[in-house]
Amino acid sequence: MKLEGRFWITHNGKNLAGQGRIELLSRINDSGSISQAAKAMGMSYKSAWDAVDAMNNAAGSPLVERSAGGKGGGGTRLTDAGLQLIAAFRRYQEEHERFLAILGQDGGAAPYLQIMDRLRLRTSARNQLLARIVHIETGDLNDLVALELQGGLRLFASITRASTERLGLKVDDEIFALIKAGWVELSLDPATDALNSYRAQIQQIEHGARDTEVQLQLAGGLQMTALLTANELALQTGLEVTLRIEPSQVILCTL
Repeated sequence: MKLEGRFWITHNGKNLAGQGRIELLSRINDSGSISQAAKAMGMSYKSAWDAVDAMNNAAGSPLVERSAGGKGGGGTRLTDAGLQLIAAFRRYQEEHERFLAILGQDGGAAPYLQIMDRLRLRTSARNQLLARIVHIETGDLNDLVALELQGGLRLFASITRASTERLGLKVDDEIFALIKAGWVELSLDPATDALNSYRAQIQQIEHGARDTEVQLQLAGGLQMTALLTANELALQTGLEVTLRIEPSQVILCTL
């Protein structure tokens, strides 16, 4: 089974660019002329300009602009935003084509359905943090993976060396760090130099029959949730506390 599909980029609900528009931008960039780009694509000059205007309007900033005439005459060139759009589209399109190729493997519907089930995977972990790997300290059995979170905070995860290799982790990869709310420790003591120790402000407290759920805000606006035994601490909204997570209780999930 071979699956095919069209890939489009939208911005604020407007169609920004598909394969045809990206090809038009590329030809304008190569030739420095909308008329030459239109001719090469077998379209009228008006149609080409209409497409350019539509992209400029959808993007919210010019992708194509005319340069002033001079000794050599004027011309048309792509702005930095236009060049970035081409690069981004091609990168995303490669991933899109790779995704379709995977779905079409084995020539049957079963592999397709299995993959779609995996894409619908959810996790019970309350704290799902997008992070970038900045360093991996390898060990004999366990590796210490340093992650950069929102606001520049560093989070450390201790995982087995086999897990590092199985996930194919490397510096600059974007991954998710999963932390169950029950693994988040809170203390009224000042922050220490221990790994994964941060100051946080309590935003909301919800008391249950047995547990207390605490919503916290860290530096840079990062939000986290802790689940504590009821009445374990004298907590109140607005109070600053120390939040800590054991590196071994940070689960890494690749994208």
